[in-house]
Amino acid sequence: MHRATGCEEGIRFRKFLKRMAKEVQKRFQARTAEVAHLKMTLSPNSGRLDEIAVVNLVRNDFIPEISLRLESPVTDGQLIINLRAEAAPDVLGTVVREALTASAGAFPTMKATLDHLEHFRPGKPSPTHRFETPK
Repeated sequence: MHRATGCEEGIRFRKFLKRMAKEVQKRFQARTAEVAHLKMTLSPNSGRLDEIAVVNLVRNDFIPEISLRLESPVTDGQLIINLRAEAAPDVLGTVVREALTASAGAFPTMKATLDHLEHFRPGKPSPTHRFETPK
């Protein structure tokens, strides 16, 4: 899932990212669905290529964790959301849209737009190698 975010004046996206993760978490808890993994990566549209912010959430009962930080305020950037959860694909899309709307609403100067959204159920795994059972 991919989102672009921007605002007229620089804000610290750390608060936004944590808010977004908590909004996703809250919505899955309300649906009694478990988050398997949520990773959000924010890349500023300006600045160095290695400057990104990353937030992870690996279960509903965990606290979202910021693993990489942007120290400077960001005026615009791109947020990529990768989410795996125990829910139907349409629920994943709905949860992300609702969480983005709620999170951006907490920052009045922020404008959040949806550029691209994919939500699907992965196919059944088909391993290429199998171990033979001992005879």
